[in-house]
Amino acid sequence: MSSRPTGSLQANGNCFAAMLLWATGFVALEYLLDDWGVLSLSSLRLTVSVIFLVLWWGWTEGWTKVFGAPWRKGVVIGGLGWGVGSVFLLMGQKLSDPVTVTIVVAMMPIAGAATEIVFDNRRLSWRLVVGIILAVLGGYLATGAQLTQGHFGFGVVLCLGAIFLFAWVTRATTRQLEPLSRTGQTAVTLSGGMLVTLAWCGISIVAGLGETDIGTIDTADLLPLFIVLLPSSGIAQLLWIRGAGKLGILLASFHMNAVPFYVMIILVSLSLGQWHWLQAGAVALVALGVLVSQMSPGVFTRGRKTSQTRLD
Repeated sequence: MSSRPTGSLQANGNCFAAMLLWATGFVALEYLLDDWGVLSLSSLRLTVSVIFLVLWWGWTEGWTKVFGAPWRKGVVIGGLGWGVGSVFLLMGQKLSDPVTVTIVVAMMPIAGAATEIVFDNRRLSWRLVVGIILAVLGGYLATGAQLTQGHFGFGVVLCLGAIFLFAWVTRATTRQLEPLSRTGQTAVTLSGGMLVTLAWCGISIVAGLGETDIGTIDTADLLPLFIVLLPSSGIAQLLWIRGAGKLGILLASFHMNAVPFYVMIILVSLSLGQWHWLQAGAVALVALGVLVSQMSPGVFTRGRKTSQTRLD
């Protein structure tokens, strides 16, 4: 009985750390995207992350498990979810604007709920419904964006498709590849995302679509480049899969809506931004949503039986 609170605390800690590292990546990207193309930097980022994860996997668990893993299945899952999802998100932003993207991404808990309902046939408790409302509201307020500022066209459809793919691939990674460890699950699925991104980058180079510039690297760029290539990508992804594997995609997705607040904290600590109380209040709503939704062990019900949040 006592292992459940400990497991939930650890899982929430993993999700928190993943989102904090992801936030550092957003800040670091500001130093790099003036010289780098989005596709070239994303391709390098995923390649370095996959190499690190595979080496770590082989070193900690043995190369027999690495070579015997269901790579084809994992690559297909990751290519569709992380790869195509990322393409949709970038295309959606190009067809709309960054404000629209941030508003749509704040709806991630809804995508997580839909994924759990469709694939797990689960009904939501009133606590979880309240938690979703708090997390979505907090995520929206944390962005500092307004609905009237967005351009809601076909780009929104692509962005929505992206967040649903991200929710689906997180669940598929932790549920369909269960014989693998969390490191193995992360490595094989992120490999799929890497291959799709590399292919898209190659097509863009041939077709002259842009976003493939390779920037020069000087001393000032070394730390931001390191943060983008590994901590905010491969390590953050591993922590995310560990947390989501225990909490489930719905509960884990709440943490994503706190990212704008973490970005603000980092910018303030570097004397590059200002403190905004609205974002502080927004992240308090997200935190309250996390607490309310996990207040009771009976978060989900399936039929007549109450099912507990997965902790394995």
